[in-house]
Amino acid sequence: MKRLHKRFLLATFCTLFTATLQAADVTITVNGRVVAKPCTIQTKEANVNLGDLYTRNLQQPGSASGWHNITLSLTDCPIETSAVTAIGDRFN
Repeated sequence: MKRLHKRFLLATFCTLFTATLQAADVTITVNGRVVAKPCTIQTKEANVNLGDLYTRNLQQPGSASGWHNITLSLTDCPIETSAVTAIGDRFN
C-alpha cells in the first residue's frame, strides 16, 4: 500500500510539473546596420599647433579654440564615400 501511495504521488507530481514546462510563444528581434567598410588612415602622425589658448576664452561650457585644419591621407575608401567624419579624442 505504501508503495502504491508513493507511485501515485510521483505520477501526480510529474503531471503537475510537466504542465509548467510547456513552451510559450517567443518573439526574437534582431537589429543591426549594414555599413560600408571604413577607410584606412595612412597618416601615422600629425601635429596640430593650437597656439596660445587663454582661459578667459574657455570659461563657458562648450567653449573651443579656433578652427585648425589637419590633412590626413585616407586609402581603401568605398567608391561612394563623399565625406568622412572623425569623432573621438584619440586615433590608433
